[in-house]
Amino acid sequence: MKKIFVVYSTLIALALCGYFGYTYYLNQKNPYNAYAEKSQQTLSRNYYSDEEAQYINNMFPVVSGPESQAFNYWWIAHFVDVKIDGYERSGKESYLKEAKKAYRYNKERNGTTLLNDLNDDMLWNALAALRLYAMTDDDTYLKDAKFVYGNLVESSWNDEMGGGFSWKKSQADYKNAPVNAPFIILALRLYEIEKSPEYLEWSEKTLDWMTETLVDPDTEIVWDGINREGNGQIDKDWLFTYNQGVYIGALVEFYNVTKDEDYLIKAIENAKTTLEALPQDGIFLENSADGGGDLGLFKGIFYRYAALLYKATDEEFIKVFMNESCDIMVDHSLDSDNFLITRDWLNQTDYPYVYLSDQIGGVMALEATASIN
Repeated sequence: MKKIFVVYSTLIALALCGYFGYTYYLNQKNPYNAYAEKSQQTLSRNYYSDEEAQYINNMFPVVSGPESQAFNYWWIAHFVDVKIDGYERSGKESYLKEAKKAYRYNKERNGTTLLNDLNDDMLWNALAALRLYAMTDDDTYLKDAKFVYGNLVESSWNDEMGGGFSWKKSQADYKNAPVNAPFIILALRLYEIEKSPEYLEWSEKTLDWMTETLVDPDTEIVWDGINREGNGQIDKDWLFTYNQGVYIGALVEFYNVTKDEDYLIKAIENAKTTLEALPQDGIFLENSADGGGDLGLFKGIFYRYAALLYKATDEEFIKVFMNESCDIMVDHSLDSDNFLITRDWLNQTDYPYVYLSDQIGGVMALEATASIN
């Protein structure tokens, strides 16, 4: 009996050594796996709320006041997304469980529906729902995504500014990239599931409007929107990373569906222009504290879709930027063991707290970078 126990103990020890040795090998080969894992653990450890109604805190450490109790619907959609990223990278069921619970909380707090005045918020949740559907085969998620698609088509496309979906239902004449590009991504992913021509037709119609209205024909750079102030003007001075990211994502999805490499050529041109125009000192500059925490997600969204472009093209300049900028982020994190990530990846010590959005944006960037190495 003792001999059998020794044999079993030895086999278990060898298996554990093999597992940890292999994990060590993978992390040495791709250090971004370890960085992403640490950042995920930080997100899980520090941001869940003791209050059931809040569920996920808006900042760490929590500061009392209205901002700490706010319901940031679209932030939590990206929380769901990064937990799915963690599951895809590691295979840990705990990440998928976190994603499903956060999605359920977000939908319930929003009135048990994804319906919202802000169309971009709805779209982020619909995209997260489609990824959950791919992970679980649960038709509830697919129905939610299709509901968002149908609601936008029914309520938010009009001829103001030549077409396009409105940013929100209560401002029907303001059209912008943060709604129209994610709509294309959603519609094309639905097309890949159901092959309904309607999805493809609406995607083409929306891309045509975006290209004519918000995309610089020489550089493929994307301006934010048109008619925000009711004067018919395009916000050409608003160049945000997430607009470039979702445009790249839309073009990659078109390539996935059609295999037309012209879409990839446009996406590469946009990525080149973005990486020439927007970074400074190796990182993106969207570091302002103005406007609360929303900016914290912008960089991460670019990384998510830039990674998809790299996987489709192997364009080395994309990988180089993502690796080097994430190295800067890791080197300047507030706590290297926890990977608390503020908005400014170079100067992280001036913040009294770290927004949930900033941490999610950092996790998104690290997961995307881990996925291409």
